[in-house]
This record gives sequence, structure tokens and C-alpha cells, in this order.
Amino acid sequence: MIALVFCGDLKYCPYMKRYLERLDEAKADYRVYFWNRTQKAAVDFDRYAAYDSASDLNASPAKKLLDFVGFRSWLLRQLKKDQPKAIIVLSTLTGIILGRFLYEKFKGRYIFDIRDYSYEHIAPFYAIEKRAIENSRFTAISSKGFQDFLPPHPYVIAHNFNRNDMIRSFSFQKKEAPLKFVWNGVMRYFEFQTQYLNALKNDSRFEMIYHGDGPEMAQYQKYCSENGFQNVRFTGSYNNAQKAELLADAAILNNCYGYLSGNPENVRHAVSNRFYDGSLYHIPQVVESDGFKAAWGKKEGIAVDFPPDDHFADRLFDYYQALDGARFDAACDAMIKKVIEEDDIYIARMDSFIQENK
Repeated sequence: MIALVFCGDLKYCPYMKRYLERLDEAKADYRVYFWNRTQKAAVDFDRYAAYDSASDLNASPAKKLLDFVGFRSWLLRQLKKDQPKAIIVLSTLTGIILGRFLYEKFKGRYIFDIRDYSYEHIAPFYAIEKRAIENSRFTAISSKGFQDFLPPHPYVIAHNFNRNDMIRSFSFQKKEAPLKFVWNGVMRYFEFQTQYLNALKNDSRFEMIYHGDGPEMAQYQKYCSENGFQNVRFTGSYNNAQKAELLADAAILNNCYGYLSGNPENVRHAVSNRFYDGSLYHIPQVVESDGFKAAWGKKEGIAVDFPPDDHFADRLFDYYQALDGARFDAACDAMIKKVIEEDDIYIARMDSFIQENK
């Protein structure tokens, strides 16, 4: 049996689906161990084991630490009882929680999957993470930018995209004004996004659309209502099956989270799902002026960066009007080709690991 372990709610681990697809394809026996922190999980408990203990995500650091200690004790009891042959460790924190148990008891028999910058600036945390990486069967990272803060290692790239979306092919279609400047995903980064809102406020050449929901949605809606925005629309939550339809009219993707000093480590090194959406659906995107995502997007010719100043609207409009559709399509196709080639390596490594341990 192969164990998949995640120290949180399943909704925060969508990339687990990639492993489950490969395990099901191989008809391998597996069990998922997770923390039902918000008490909202509805799963088949024949294949899932939950630490069914509520934990406030906004609790004090001391209370959170106690909650994590409780999860760790439960998890170790479960793994010692069930005796899995191998483990798939989902997220950095999961690897740190397992710590010595992982790299001493399962050396070479686990996959370590890292998806975010975490607490690498803390020496003891980094030391445990380094040992977990070095003793894994392989360690996957979702962005090559992570190599800037992780220990040197031959990482496998696990891109944040849905391989099934590649079935359809798309091409650039130049839209008429008003150009839809589209955000899709969790509503965050309000403080920075107000600069875009102000830069395009009631400009007849643009319509700003926000697809998604999240903790900052109310702030966005209140700000736009109180300041007389006429060209902003909020559509609310959606599921990924609706994404192609929602983006069909998008002229430009809003894929910027902040600039320079306001660009924290967890943003500077990461690659968002929206970045792949732009490449797949052949939609140009605006990104940060610094960081890995920005450098990659501008190098491939699929993204631009314009600071949200008094000239932002004119620069964005002129950029879009001057786009060469054929050249942009070629850039998107080349980018996706590279992503698929790297994803093929990731799949092959997963399949090999599963076959060795099924």
C-alpha cells in the first residue's frame, strides 16, 4: 500500500489529483491521510483516513503548534499501524512534520512534493527539509524558481496545470474594445490590485472582470461601490470545468500580485495556475516586473509588465493593438510544448515509483 499524506484540508491540495490518477491507472492500493481542519471533508473513508480535529486557521501561533503536534501524533500512529510500503509527501510542512520518521524509516521510498516557499529562512526548518529532499526517491517542485531557496538537488518539475485541458487547441483572437482585463482565481492582493482598478477606472477601452471568490471579495466590492466604478464586474466562484467558457472573451489576463519590495518570497518564486491558462488559451497576460514568473513569461514572449501608473491604460491598450497573432500563437505553442515535455518526465517518475511499490 502507498500512503499519500497531507497536513491540511484536501481542498488545499488539488495537485493530489495527479497522483491519484496515476495510482488508479496502475490499479495500485493506496490510502490518503489528511487533516480535516475545517470539518468540511466529504470523502470515501475506505480510501481516506482523516485526523478529524477542528483547528482555527486564524488561531495564535501557540495554539496552532499544539494542533500540529496533535496531527503529527495521530499520523505517526496511523502509519505505524498500517505499515505502508511507500509514502507520497504532499507539501513542505508535511515533510517537516514527518521529519526523522520519513528519512530514516522510508529512505528512498517516498516522493517529496514541494509547492510553495515556506519557512526556509529558519535554520532548523531548512536542515530538516534538506535531509528530507536528499533521502527522497525524488523531490518534485512546481516552479524552477524554488531552486533559488531550496538546497541544490536534481529536482523534478511538477507544473501546476491540468494535462486534460491540453486536448483542445486554441489560437489568439483579437478582441474589440472594451477589452476584458480578467482575473480568475482566489480574490487576493487587494492592496495592490486597487492600483490597477484606479489606473483603468471607467476607461471606455477596458472592462475589468474578476472571476472567483475569497476572503478579500468584500473589500473589492466595497471599494468599487464607494468609488463609482462603472467598468468592473464580479462573477463569483466557479469550478475548473467552467474555466474555458469564462476565459473565452478575455483579451488580457490580470496575473500580477505586486512589485519589487511588495513581492513576498512566496510570490517571487512561484508560478500561478493563471500563467498556464494564458499559454493554453493563448491570452496575453500582465505579470510582475520581477520574480521567476515574470522572467519566464517575458522570455517566452507570452507576458508583459507595465507598472500601474498614469500611463498604464495607454500602454496596455497600445500593446494589445500591436500584437502579432501568429507570432503570439507560436510563442504559446512553444511554451506549452516545453511544459508537456517536462510533465512527461514527472509522469514517468511517478509511474516508476508506483510500479516499484504497488
